[in-house]
Amino acid sequence: MRVRKIFLGKVVLAIVSLVFIVLLWKTDVTVELPGSNWEKLSVDRNRYGDGKNADGSFFFDAWKFLFEHGKCVSSLKYWTVTANFTMNDVLDKLKIAYNTWNPSVGNKAIVSENNQKLPDDVLEVIVIPHSHNDPGWKKTYQQYYEDQTRQILSLIVEKLHEYPDMTFIWVESCFLDTWWANQTADTQQKFRSLVKSGRLEITSGMWVAPDEASPHYFALLDQMIEGHYWVKKNLGVVPESSLNFDQFGYSTTMPYLVKKAGLKNVLIKRIHRAVKELFGSENKLNFHWRQLWDPDGKDDIFAHVDTYEWMSISDSCGPNREICNKLDFLNERDLPMADAPKAPAPPGARVNAGSRNMHAFTQMLVEQFRLKNANYKYKVMMLPHGGDFRYDTPFEWDKQYRNLKRFMKYVNDNTKLYNVKMRFGTLKDYFYEIERQNMKYDIKYPTVTGDFFTYTENTEYWTGYFTTRQFDKRLGREVLESLRAAEMFTSLAFTCDIPSDVRKEMIAGLVIARKNLGIFQHHDAITGTSQEHVAKDYEELLTIAFSKTQRVLSLALECLLKPTRKSFNNLSPMLRRTVHNALTLKVPIPVPHSETKLVLINSLTQNRLELVTLPVHSSNISIYNHLNNEIEIDIVSNKNGLYDISFIAEFPPLSMLTYTLKQGAKNRAQSVEGQLARDGRFSFDTAGDIKGSYFCENDILNVTFSKLTGSPVMLCYKKRNFCFNLQLDWRHYTSFGGAYSMISNGNNQQINSKHSSVKFVSGRLFCGVEITHDVFSYSISLTNTNSAIGRALRVNILSDLLSMPNFVGDLAMRVVSNINSNGTFFVDSNGFQMMGRKYRTNIPFDGNVYPMSSMSILEDSKRRLVVHSAQPHGVISSGPGVIDFMIDRIATRPEMDMPEPVKDNKPTLTSFYIELLSSDEFEHSATHETTLPTINSIYLNDLLQHPVYGFYAEGSLEGTATVQSFLKTQLSCDVILANVKNLAYSGNNVSDGTSLTLFRRAAGCHGNVQDLYCPVTSNIDVRPGSLLKFPGVKHVNIREMYISLLMEKESLTSHQSVDLYPMDIKTFQFTFE
Repeated sequence: MRVRKIFLGKVVLAIVSLVFIVLLWKTDVTVELPGSNWEKLSVDRNRYGDGKNADGSFFFDAWKFLFEHGKCVSSLKYWTVTANFTMNDVLDKLKIAYNTWNPSVGNKAIVSENNQKLPDDVLEVIVIPHSHNDPGWKKTYQQYYEDQTRQILSLIVEKLHEYPDMTFIWVESCFLDTWWANQTADTQQKFRSLVKSGRLEITSGMWVAPDEASPHYFALLDQMIEGHYWVKKNLGVVPESSLNFDQFGYSTTMPYLVKKAGLKNVLIKRIHRAVKELFGSENKLNFHWRQLWDPDGKDDIFAHVDTYEWMSISDSCGPNREICNKLDFLNERDLPMADAPKAPAPPGARVNAGSRNMHAFTQMLVEQFRLKNANYKYKVMMLPHGGDFRYDTPFEWDKQYRNLKRFMKYVNDNTKLYNVKMRFGTLKDYFYEIERQNMKYDIKYPTVTGDFFTYTENTEYWTGYFTTRQFDKRLGREVLESLRAAEMFTSLAFTCDIPSDVRKEMIAGLVIARKNLGIFQHHDAITGTSQEHVAKDYEELLTIAFSKTQRVLSLALECLLKPTRKSFNNLSPMLRRTVHNALTLKVPIPVPHSETKLVLINSLTQNRLELVTLPVHSSNISIYNHLNNEIEIDIVSNKNGLYDISFIAEFPPLSMLTYTLKQGAKNRAQSVEGQLARDGRFSFDTAGDIKGSYFCENDILNVTFSKLTGSPVMLCYKKRNFCFNLQLDWRHYTSFGGAYSMISNGNNQQINSKHSSVKFVSGRLFCGVEITHDVFSYSISLTNTNSAIGRALRVNILSDLLSMPNFVGDLAMRVVSNINSNGTFFVDSNGFQMMGRKYRTNIPFDGNVYPMSSMSILEDSKRRLVVHSAQPHGVISSGPGVIDFMIDRIATRPEMDMPEPVKDNKPTLTSFYIELLSSDEFEHSATHETTLPTINSIYLNDLLQHPVYGFYAEGSLEGTATVQSFLKTQLSCDVILANVKNLAYSGNNVSDGTSLTLFRRAAGCHGNVQDLYCPVTSNIDVRPGSLLKFPGVKHVNIREMYISLLMEKESLTSHQSVDLYPMDIKTFQFTFE
């Protein structure tokens, strides 16, 4: 009975809602509805006409106005830490006790007090030959390929056929792709047969072995799909384990993505030295890696931490590097072919010299094997045999194989003497043997939650690379977002009738951009830890990728504007990169006496309201929307002798808008303080009492700025009667580290504001301050709109550290607030989840710097500060209410065989949003492990990560009569299209269709769903086949896949729904008929 009443109530509500909406469209009214995209949403038919797409469908769905209130999508209350321990627990108890350690001697020998003695005491040693090939470090990607990698891959085919019991493993797909394209069909088949036989294992199989600190999960997922799709298409195998020998620390997001891709195991190596020693002593170097939101462990992945520091042969067999190095036979004399002694010879007995030497040699190495194996619970040991670009000559292959065989034969002939068996194998063989012993002896492992930052090399903390070469980090993020938009709109356009030459150009452009961006995720690329000429090569690859994606976008938009179009090349991108070492430029838009058409796109699957700024040559410009109604603008002259026009654009989800720019009938701009202001509404102030204040306000908040420094002083939210103390301070960290490390010991000083100038700028659409220092300038602005961007401060920083002589170290932006954060702060992991961090006095200052990809949070029970970033940084909170963001750095110390300092800095743009919340807006975290952003914070971060792109055409442009949204069903704001990929690699056909990845973020709530700028729903099901409008498609086939397309899960009908819980991520493959 109760169910029936609820059902009838919902029916009545639906009928009333529909009547309300019909009346709404009949009249121009303003309504105030909690949960609408804007708190006061004016349904203006002059702006949107009848609110329809070209096909007659509404781009504002009824449920935009009415969604389920009063329910939290997710809550920290239901996140229960069920792991045996967290990495925060470990770091709290950590004792740094290796100041006297000598790296030339080797690693600490760990003998576990808890080592589990198994009935079978024979130790099995699996020798795994490998070659670690960096896609750039001391040489460029192409130089490495030509000089070494090409030969290594060819020798794999030759030598594994010559030595039928030898094995090998390979990690990166990018080099495979380059090599494969230049091989004969016969060589390809031999390589493929080796892979399918199991003697050659593709581990990881991603495009690169990516850094795990700086990349956004969009980029991690994209390069994973790129690599796995290549492996599946060309080799027909599915990687089972992820091998991560060389990254400088490990995120908790990456193992989750790996598990969702269908892999079973993950191997990591370079973690904090003291953590590794502690784990080894307690037999915890194997564990089940668990996510914070997964109390049942359904997405646990088995993790193996390899002992010691380096991936070279010297660190492969045990703690003593000098002894282990004896297994590197490249530059050593061959081992003797001696008869094996059956037992140690008695004193004084005559023994063959070769046998005597082999016995001593073997005893020495077997002792190292046992010391290494003491870290683990089972009796199997992995002996990686290789290193950077090893096995690159026939001589090395022959000599290593010959001597390894002699040594293994000697050991195996004397198993009773040494209690050791040896054989060649792969990583798959190793994990198989671990699993076999787990089952046989019922071995149990702990569960661990958290990540492995920060990493120590010897006794130094590698936290400098979180910020090194900030220009490149910014550029990489720009390419990522441009590629994402290009893939998305191309997937829509490819269902149109596009001429074959245009289609071929678009596919080629996407493929180049994917590969170049994927290479940049490599752990010596985005990290900034390569040599200068290699960094230049990465910048050139990224510049090519950006230009290609903008070109592809322009072609896709022309098709979507008019699907029957036959002539192209009318639209030009507003953004342009002309050289590798300069900022991306906005192209001044020409406005002839006729007109210029402007096309803007929104790649988000949510509505958005955005402040758009265009450079033009004349101040006498008017802008008209698609209904030919003139819109409100601000116009001001800039430093380049041009004029910047600003206006507010309102976008439906996944859409494009068209505008028309025209020369005005008269110049309506007037001069103010040497600048220009439209209709006298724009004002500037650089004089007056420096002890006074500047004020900005919109409908949401008031902001007070200091005239002396330009810093905000106080922000007050009007509706909530809530004020917040806030200050921006600028610090110079005196660091003596190199590309990898930050050796500052916390030494920093305030950058003197005496040499700065402050200018106040105020118009109708935004206001703020502009501040100029010696080595950087920045602006802080507030948009005058009642929207998500209207409740946060936008901070844009232009830094140029080389302009200041003798600047060494890090430039930091310090945000000072009145939050009692009590030593805890939260930093995102790859933009995917928030990680609890602490400032710990038991760890050196520089070890408390953590990687930030897109968001950081300080909070107490009354207030929260959220800082959103458009690019990665190092971040530290060393005191209550204080958090420092490393903006850029000059690193002078050569490190890691790098003979040069990092001094190739370039003018770099950094962008932030600073958002403040009162206690009734967010869910305060009761744990130090994590916190959840609000849905408004998630939405604001999306706006920053996914910029609006603009394109223009001089004169007329066909097909610009309507606003177009390509979303069939509006998505809840916590759901995002995390990846779209057109599955084609050659020719002009998308042979395997399109893949689409959905991710549902977890949002914190406090029972308050008022004032949301982006709607949410508690429904957990989505219908993949009903999301997007594919023009010209009659039927679509849909399959749910593992997230990187390696394997199929199930086939779906076009209207079938799937569950998508918070923090769940799923990929679907579409093929069209």
